[in-house]
Amino acid sequence: MDTDHSFTASLFEVLYWVAMIAMSLVLIAITVAVFAIGIKFIKNSRKVLGSGSILFSIIATVMIVLMLQRQFF
Repeated sequence: MDTDHSFTASLFEVLYWVAMIAMSLVLIAITVAVFAIGIKFIKNSRKVLGSGSILFSIIATVMIVLMLQRQFF
């Protein structure tokens, strides 16, 4: 019985770390995409929307860095 509980705990610990890494990669990809769209909007004379997108991506980057530092480092 004890080995079954240990296996289940180990499995969920591995799944937790896989989910954390996958979520971090997805958040980074979305933030880079929003930043790129912001640059595109600025070039297409939508300066306010582009600036808002870039500002949002910078704030999101800071939040992602804080999350990664707390979780992994």
